[in-house]
Amino acid sequence: MTTHFIEKKKSTAYADSSSSADVQPSNVRTLFTHETGQVLETIGKMFVNIPPFNDHIDQNTGKLLISIGKKLKRN
Repeated sequence: MTTHFIEKKKSTAYADSSSSADVQPSNVRTLFTHETGQVLETIGKMFVNIPPFNDHIDQNTGKLLISIGKKLKRN
């Protein structure tokens, strides 16, 4: 009886995941792009505004990362 329940649970989970497979890749890509943009923007702001970083890293590098991050977040 327990085995039947486990098999049914597996088949239901598989059916649920396969039905949403058409939508999932684009959502994952969008989420990944947005989060990558957020990370790049945050690192860029650190490079521009935080003294230990902005003493050793060119300010243009931080501004470039911020710019790329904002573009990725828009998509």
